[in-house]
Amino acid sequence: NGLRVLLVSDPDAEQCAAALDVHVGYFSDPEGLPGLAHFCEHMLFLGSKQFPQENSLDAYMTSSTGFSNAFTDSEDTCFFFSCSAEALSGALERFSAFFVAPLFTEGATEREVNAINSEHLKNLQSDGFRVNQVVSSRSNPAHPNSHFGTGTIKTLLETPKARGIDLRGALLKHFQTFYRAPLMTL
Repeated sequence: NGLRVLLVSDPDAEQCAAALDVHVGYFSDPEGLPGLAHFCEHMLFLGSKQFPQENSLDAYMTSSTGFSNAFTDSEDTCFFFSCSAEALSGALERFSAFFVAPLFTEGATEREVNAINSEHLKNLQSDGFRVNQVVSSRSNPAHPNSHFGTGTIKTLLETPKARGIDLRGALLKHFQTFYRAPLMTL
């Protein structure tokens, strides 16, 4: 199916980890929806057809001395976890379900946009984030480096609604376009 995989195995390891990089980031956000790639990253944690409970992976990780997280960068979105060796099979099952059949429920949309907005407000205190914003603002507007990648309530809810843009529809299109095996590395 075109998925690139790097496997490192140690049968004596007590902890296991996995990461999946999707080779798409905020440079690929559609016009009028800055932060969509980051929003997709957040929404993937909120249930799948196989594991419909929100944060199923996080709950499993907590009970298995593990953790999970993700980040969205300019050209990549990376999801990762670490857990005990005994929990690896269940963790991989839940993790892979993100990418097979996510729910992207309407009910989680506004709440998750609020979480993204809070993340943005926290980032405003970071010197590194501010430097990136200055670089972005000085970039050629026709180049994706000028894009704002985090997203806010304004960029993901208010402005799209005023323009008649269906956020969930755009999210589904983004997922269907970019979350494919040839664009992923495990």
